Amino acid sequence: MDAAEDLSYQLWTMRELLEQLVFKLDVQGLLLRANRSRWMPLIAAEIEAIMQAINDVETARATASARLASTQGLRADVSLGDLIMAIGSPWGPLLSEHRLHLLTLQGEIEEMSRVNHELAQSGILRTREIIASLQHDGGVDVYDPRGHATPLLAGSLRLDRTF
Repeated sequence: MDAAEDLSYQLWTMRELLEQLVFKLDVQGLLLRANRSRWMPLIAAEIEAIMQAINDVETARATASARLASTQGLRADVSLGDLIMAIGSPWGPLLSEHRLHLLTLQGEIEEMSRVNHELAQSGILRTREIIASLQHDGGVDVYDPRGHATPLLAGSLRLDRTF
């Protein structure tokens, strides 16, 4: 595989991974909005796995980019935009499309991450408020068998299971 083809392949793989990340962040946001914290460890693990795969592809992309840059007589750490300008057709326009799509995904991921962070912070604050109210009031009101509100005692109970 030549250097330009390799770089295109790595950028395509990166696009696919970033699309998966957008999906997982969307799921995370839905879970946060629905107060379904039970599933947060699972979605966090899935996001972490995608992030690791992105890091791996980024290493391969940097290698492919450096290889292509050397064929053009450019520095190994040249930006993708400068590399696109240097190589021209047919690979330049294709790599430019990859770059544009990646930038769009990056913006989407940053916004979703920001919103999810705010939702998580809000959930933490609500939880703290609930715990504080339990400590301040000494308990929670529940309903007795007749339907009247009665305080739930937080003390421990001993059950005698002998018959």
